[in-house]
Amino acid sequence: MTLCKRLGASLSLALAGLFASVSAAADNCYILVHGHGTEGHIKQRTNSQGKLEQPALDYWSEAFFDKYNGSNFIEQLRINGGNYGVVGYNSTDEGEMPYWHDGTAGEIARQIIDIRSGKGDGYQHENQCKADDTFWVIAHSQGAAQMMYLSGNAVPGSPYYNRAYNQFDSNTITESNKVCTGRWFWKRCKTETKTRNVAGLDDRYAVEVDFDKAMNGIAAIFTTGGAITGTEFVDRLCNGSWIESVVNDLFIGRECSAVRYLQTNDVYSVRNYVGTNLASPVYTIGGYAGFPGVATASSILLAGEDDGYINLASQMNCSGSAKRNLYSDLKEYKTFLGIAYGSAIFSCDNDHKGTARSYNLASLYTDHDAQRNGGIMSPDYTGIPNGLNCGIGKNSAGRIAACTQ
Repeated sequence: MTLCKRLGASLSLALAGLFASVSAAADNCYILVHGHGTEGHIKQRTNSQGKLEQPALDYWSEAFFDKYNGSNFIEQLRINGGNYGVVGYNSTDEGEMPYWHDGTAGEIARQIIDIRSGKGDGYQHENQCKADDTFWVIAHSQGAAQMMYLSGNAVPGSPYYNRAYNQFDSNTITESNKVCTGRWFWKRCKTETKTRNVAGLDDRYAVEVDFDKAMNGIAAIFTTGGAITGTEFVDRLCNGSWIESVVNDLFIGRECSAVRYLQTNDVYSVRNYVGTNLASPVYTIGGYAGFPGVATASSILLAGEDDGYINLASQMNCSGSAKRNLYSDLKEYKTFLGIAYGSAIFSCDNDHKGTARSYNLASLYTDHDAQRNGGIMSPDYTGIPNGLNCGIGKNSAGRIAACTQ
C-alpha cells in the first residue's frame, strides 16, 4: 500500500515519505475510537428483545436521525478490504471522566496494545486485526481529544509521558489579592480570595500507562468531527443563559459536569496537556453542516461554521480560539453584526495548527451524526490549504479508505 500517488501536491516530501514507507505486503488495520455518550466499557449485552448489543461497535452504525438509518461507517471504510479493531471506554454522562483519566486514556491505550498484538478487540465481528498489519487510528468527537492526549504524551519529555490520571478535574489554585477603595484616611482595604482552575495534573493520582508502546509505529491518526480544542456548546452549557439551556434540553440533553472538560478555555484544551510533538501524525476532517430539520437549532450555540455540535475551528485544530468565525476555506474574517467582510486575516493551514504534526485532510459538508455512521455518502466539500486530494467527493470513511491505499 502506498499513499504517495494520492497525496496532494502541496504536501511536503517528508509527509509523502511517511506514507510511502508503509509496507506493500501488510493489510490495513483500522482502530476505531468512539466519542462521548457511549457505554464502551460494556463489551456485549443482550437487550430485552434478545438482540446482541455491542455499544462501542454499534456506535459506528447507529443513527440519531432516521435519514441515516442503515448507514455503516465501517463497511464504507473497508470498501477496499482490510481489518479493524474497536476500542471501547466509558464516555457516558454518568462516568464524567475527562480525556486524561485512566478510565479513558488508559483504557484506550491498553486496548490499542492488545489489538496491535493480535489478541483481538473482544467484540464479535469478522476481520480482526493481526499483529503484522499496518495500523491506523480513526477517532470521532471526544475520541479525537483522547488520541491527541495519547499521542502527545507518548514522546519522552512530554509533560505527562506515559501517564493517565485517576483525577476528575484539573488542579485549582487559590489567589489572595488586597483590594482598596477610597483615599487617604477614608481608605478601606480588604483581602479577596479567589479559587480558579489551572491546566495541570497531580502525580499523586498518576497511573503508568505505556502510551509509547500503544502509539509507536501507528502510521497516522485520522480525526473526524473531533473536539480537539473543545466546543463552544459546552462553554455555553456550563456558563450560558437560560435560552441556551432550553436549546440544550430540546436538542442535546447534556449536563455541564458530564462534559466540562470539552470546554474551549485553556484550562481544558488538550493542546496544553501535550508536549511539542506527537508520536503519530494527526490528519483532521471537519464537518460544517448543521443537524437535519429543527435540530439545526443547536448551531445557535456555536460561532461560525460547525457540524451541529462542534465549531469547525476546533475540529480542524486551528491555532488560536476554537470558536472563531471560519468560513468554508478555514480563514478568519472581520465581522460586523455577524457578517464577514474584507480580506481574510488568518488561515488554518498546516503552519497554523494548534499542535505539531497535525495536518488538514478535508472540510466536508456533513454533520456530527453523519460523521460517525457514514450517513451522507457524497457530501459537498471545500478545498483547503494543504488538504489531501485522496478520496475527493467522498465522506470521512471514503476519504480515509482512499488515503490509506
